[in-house]
Amino acid sequence: MARIVYAGDGCTGCKRCIVACAHAHDGTFSLEAGRIWVVKEEPLTDHPVVCVQCVKPRCQEACPVGAIRRVDDLVLVDEGACIGCGACAEACPFGAIALHPSKGVAIKCDLCGGDPACVKFCPAGVLKLKEPAAVVQQKGARG
Repeated sequence: MARIVYAGDGCTGCKRCIVACAHAHDGTFSLEAGRIWVVKEEPLTDHPVVCVQCVKPRCQEACPVGAIRRVDDLVLVDEGACIGCGACAEACPFGAIALHPSKGVAIKCDLCGGDPACVKFCPAGVLKLKEPAAVVQQKGARG
């Protein structure tokens, strides 16, 4: 199960990842419609927030209509079934799911079919698509 990881410090806060994501999914250049967010922490640190594709997703458990499900190794939202209640967003411990600003349905990272736009357009190169084993190995090497 691949996932997008933030490869250490270096996020510039430019938000190109968000715009690239929104364009890939909706054909718009919007900071509100992306499936990735950039959070600013004090004093001057930015970092991206993206779905980690949980094995036991709290968002799925919280959905009252079953609009969130695992497909292979991805956690996906069925926008046609979503009622826009926001229970999934409240349940996500990572803050990686939100309601689409105009559609009113839940949106989250779906890895863009395996070729994430956010990774391709990150000018700092700090977003990577990796398998979990590689993530664990990288963290162990830093340890």
